[in-house]
Parts: sequence; structure tokens; C-alpha cells
Amino acid sequence: MPPSRDPDEAGRRRALAAILFLAALVIGGVWLANTLRRESVREDCLMSGRRDCAALDTTR
Repeated sequence: MPPSRDPDEAGRRRALAAILFLAALVIGGVWLANTLRRESVREDCLMSGRRDCAALDTTR
């Protein structure tokens, strides 16, 4: 006789998969929002006529 599986195990797997999927969506959404915000700031700078709109390296 094959070993019986816990019926809750499948439900836990589905819940974990759903949580991982939602976490990936949230992380992707935050990344996309930040990217769009940076591009918007850069485009605003360029539209104002400035030419030095590249992000400056201030880590030095």
C-alpha cells in the first residue's frame, strides 16, 4: 500500500507558491516604480534644456 499523503500538505504547497508569486509581483512592482521615477526625473531634466542630467557618482 502506498504511503498516504497528508491532505494539508498540498494546501500548504499551494499557499507557499501563492506567497512566493505575490512576493515576486511586489518586488517587481517596486523595481518598476523606482525605474519609472528615475526616468521621469531624467526626462524632466532633459526637457528643461539641461544637458548634465546623468546621475552623478557621489560615492567617492
